[in-house]
This record gives sequence, structure tokens and C-alpha cells, in this order.
Amino acid sequence: MTRRRKRWLLAAGAAVVAAAGGMALAGWWAARNAEPFLREQTVAYLERRFDADVDLQRVKVRLRWRSTWDVLLHRGEGAEAEVEAGPLTLRLRKDARLPPVLEASGVKFTVDVGTLGGAAVMVRRARVEGLVIHVPPRRGRRGGAGTGAANVVIGELEAPGSRLVLLPRDAARAPLEFAMHRLVLRSAGRGRAMRYETELTNAKPPGQIRCRGSLGPWVAESPQDTPVSGVYTFEKADLGVFRGIAGTLSSQGKFGGVLGEMVVDGSTRTPDFRLTASGTAMPLETAFHAIVDGTNGDTRLEPVSGRLGSSRFLVNGSVARNAGERGKTVALTAAVAEGRLDDFLRLAMKGERPFLSGGIGMRAHIVVPPGRGEIADRLELKGTFRLREARFTSRTVQEQMDGLSRRAQGQPSNEDISEVPCAMTGEFDMAGGRILFPRLGFTIPGAEVELAGEYLFGPQTLDFAGEARIEAKVSEMMKSRWKRWVLKPVDPFFAKKGYGTVSKIRITGTRDQPKFGRM
Repeated sequence: MTRRRKRWLLAAGAAVVAAAGGMALAGWWAARNAEPFLREQTVAYLERRFDADVDLQRVKVRLRWRSTWDVLLHRGEGAEAEVEAGPLTLRLRKDARLPPVLEASGVKFTVDVGTLGGAAVMVRRARVEGLVIHVPPRRGRRGGAGTGAANVVIGELEAPGSRLVLLPRDAARAPLEFAMHRLVLRSAGRGRAMRYETELTNAKPPGQIRCRGSLGPWVAESPQDTPVSGVYTFEKADLGVFRGIAGTLSSQGKFGGVLGEMVVDGSTRTPDFRLTASGTAMPLETAFHAIVDGTNGDTRLEPVSGRLGSSRFLVNGSVARNAGERGKTVALTAAVAEGRLDDFLRLAMKGERPFLSGGIGMRAHIVVPPGRGEIADRLELKGTFRLREARFTSRTVQEQMDGLSRRAQGQPSNEDISEVPCAMTGEFDMAGGRILFPRLGFTIPGAEVELAGEYLFGPQTLDFAGEARIEAKVSEMMKSRWKRWVLKPVDPFFAKKGYGTVSKIRITGTRDQPKFGRM
């Protein structure tokens, strides 16, 4: 190689090194000068977009080598800047006493440099660490917030480990909080709804919720009025956290409305629902229409249709916290048109076999006040019911019913009269582990009984008193002919109200071994 050629190669190499150094220096200078500019633009956007005071700490910008070349030769067109910033705090100006509407320990995003200062700034990717969103309670809304903000479009935002906190109207009450393991937002921008996907753990009952849908446009002045919709699945919810009940619930459905008030339509399935006091599991399924206040979790059920075993029922009511309460009061009105008594008794009482089977119709008002202890001990149940074609599962009790029906029809020796059904109508008031029956009508072929009394769940004892009205006369109820003949003079004293016999009676003992006697 000639000396002239060597000098030419050295000069070319020096030129390349100088150009590269110049480009690196230019890139470093561009990045250093971009940091205050991007911080200023980011703060200004957030302030206007969320009508908030913004505190954004350090901002660090890095331009890739290719991006530096694009900045120098193409005036930023197609170039990308990687921005790392934080911590970040946004506090609503309208009420500085509230917690920050948004907090984050760190923010990373990639912005298209060529869009800075244009009609729409494009943020291709973003990641937020330690995100906490506080949704304030509804206090009325004023228009105009956020309209002066630049249009920033975010392609995809990821915020793992986020928390959503819904603040109640009453500051003395605990907020409603959701821990979101995964949160992904797509196509976020001013005046548009963003798509989202999230996975979170429900606090009570604990279980995994997966949601996807749309959120927005964001209402800066009144975040609780931000539109939201989507579909959800709720799996492996442990009902055992509520004292007195148990089972594993799953649910799915859809919802829509705003963050402060959502309408939810869904269904639930609990194959092993049970009361811990009885321990007998029953399949429970429901379909519901509910209105949820997102600021306090209060829920109106309008209505819930369900099935317990083979019995269908309809429920309306609310789950809400009243003034001064700790915890929530469940207040429901339930109606059963054509149910099976077996299903409800199997759920409420110990043992696989309920003491009575048959059809049931019922209307009841159910209240479960807040407090500690078993739900069964706090449950208040009041209403009316009717039983049809009911029969006792205890052989001893049913034989007593059969014998009573034979005598009541004046055929005490007729063994063909067996497995007689009974019908019942009445009013009940259940609280504190017992059921009071202010009125209880009991009918079997040949006899009508009007009773009042109570049943105690713990010892399973009965104590009823009332009047029996029987078709047969006293003498006709006797098997022995001579007893019939002896008692005939007594018949007129017991015959009243068009019946052969009317008598005051009392029923005591246990559910399996009741004792019948006259008063």
C-alpha cells in the first residue's frame, strides 16, 4: 500500500470517528435538552387532563443511536425517546383534603419524538409501577375540566400490582379497595374510551376476578362519572369468610354504567352451599340484576332469581351500610311460588333427611344485621307460608298422623288410610335460634287444627297450643264397640261449629317424638 493511500485511509477513519463522536455528542445534547422539555410537557398535560396539581420528580430521557440519526437528519420523524420518571403524584384541585387521585412510584414510556408539538402525541408503550388510583365520592360535577389538554394517545399501558380505592361519601367508613395483579390499558387518549384487561383479588369473599372491557373517556372533574363497561368472571370465592355459611362460589356476567354506579347482570353457582350450623350442602344457583354504588359497595338487587336444589325463588332487596353501622345490613324480600320444603329443611337442619317433605309456597322478609357471630344467630326472618301434600319422614310421626286421620274420619280400624298428606298455612317470625308461629293452620283428612307456638332449633323441641276441629264424633273415634256405646252420651258436649268434635290441644316434645294431649 502506498504512503498516499495510507494517509487517505487514516483521514477517512478520522472523519468517521469525528462524525460518530459528533453524532454521539449531538445525541447526548439532544437527550439532555429533551429532559426538561418532556417534563414540562408531561406535567402540563397531566394538570390539564385531570384538573390536578402534579408533582413529578426526576425525568431521564434516552435516545437510541438510530433515533439520534433520525433526530439529526429527519428532524425527529420516526424517532423514539425512552423516558423514565417518578415518583408521580396527582391531587385534585377541587378538594385537597382527599388522597391523591393517582400515585405511582415510577413511570416509563416510549414517545414518538416526531409527534411532539403536533396535534396528537403518540406514546407507543408505557409502564407504571406502584400505581394507586383513588376514586373520590360523587359530590356533583362541573363541566369543562380537561378540555385544554393536548391529545396524547397511548398505544398500550401496563400497570402490574396496582390498587383501585373507591372512597366513601362518609369519611368515617372504610374505603372499598381492589388489588389488581394485572392491568393493561390500550388506545388511551383524550375523548376516547380505552380498552382494558385486569385480574384482581376480591377482598370478601376472597377469589380471583378477571375483567375486560372499556373505560372512559375519563371525566377529570368527577372521576366517579367516568363510563365503564365490560364482562367478568369470578372464580373460587370462599364463602367461609362469612360466619355461618360456607361453599365455593363462581360467577360470571357483564356490567356497565359509571365508576360511581354500575349495573351488573350475572349469574352465580355454588355447588356446595351450606349453613355451618347444619353442615348439609345444597346446590345453589342464581341469576341477578344489581345496581352497585362504587363509592361504598352498597348493592340493590332488582331482582335475583335462584334455585336451591329443585326449588326456585325470587329475591329483591339491598346490601347496604346504614348510618353509624359497622358492616352492612342485608335486607331482602324473598318469594317461593312452587318450591320443595325438603330443600329448605335440608339446608337449615342437621341430618341428611328432613323431618317433613312436600311442596311449599312462601313470602318472607329477611334481615341479617351487621355484627359478630353466626349468621344463623343474627338472621331475622318473618313472613307467611303454605305447605301442600306434606308428609313426615319419621315413621313414628307419620303413623301418628295416619292414626289421627283414621279416628278423625270415624274409621279408627281402617288400615287403608295411610301415608295421609297434611297441609299447613301460617305466619312465622324467626330470630335468635327459634321460630315463633303466631298462627299455624294444620289440616289432614278429617281434621283441622289451629295452633300457635314455637320451635327451638338447638334442642329441636316443639311447644304448640290450639284447637282441633274433627269431623267424627268422640264415640266414632273409638275402636272398641263398647267404648263407642259408652261415649255416645258425651258426643253433644264436644260437637260444636258444625264439627263432630272440637277440643283444645297441646303439642310438645321433640320433632321426632312429639306428644299430643288435651288442654
